[in-house]
Amino acid sequence: MERAIRFKSTADYATSEIQRMILAGELAAGERLDQVRLAEQLDVSRHPIRQAIERLAERGFVLLSPHRSAVVSAHSIADLVELYSLRESLEDMALRASWPSLMAGGRDHVTAIYKRLTAQDPQADLERYMHENRAFHLAFYRDCGNRHLLRTTTTLFDLSERYQRTALTSAHRQNQSSDEHAGMMDALHAGDLERLSERLKAHNRGTLEQVRTLLSASEAATGKA
Repeated sequence: MERAIRFKSTADYATSEIQRMILAGELAAGERLDQVRLAEQLDVSRHPIRQAIERLAERGFVLLSPHRSAVVSAHSIADLVELYSLRESLEDMALRASWPSLMAGGRDHVTAIYKRLTAQDPQADLERYMHENRAFHLAFYRDCGNRHLLRTTTTLFDLSERYQRTALTSAHRQNQSSDEHAGMMDALHAGDLERLSERLKAHNRGTLEQVRTLLSASEAATGKA
């Protein structure tokens, strides 16, 4: 019953759950997706699993081979840089389009989410923190008035969540991120669009550089092994 209330279809449910498992690392980068096992795990038939995998392939979470086998897409520095470069451009566009709405009362909505976010401890409950962090960021863009821009921005943000989780393994980055969020809110409440734009870009670049460092170290260690 809960599933029926939350999702319009079984395929929607399967898509949401498989994406969640990928983001949480329950399905690792490079892992082959076993449709039979996933169907049993989610208590659904294989048809919605196939639909979910096709959707996730379109979003970039899954890679499909010519024979239709599917694996979770891998992390890479090249993917990281491409993803964050796109996010920087499109999120700035969406922020500027949403600015009149933010100034007309949308700040209260963002502030309410920010208060929920600051109450979370990523070390104690990472899933809850990531949920509120996503809501916080997307609140800056939700009134951009362009459904294609909003959909693309949301997809790119979701694709970057695995990298965000990697960055948050560092307590130092957790503290930096918290300070950067506070700086974004200061700019929002001051009504300073340009300052908010720059602080958002700096926030995303901070995550990019942290993850680039971690991935570089991992690749170097793998090369020596």
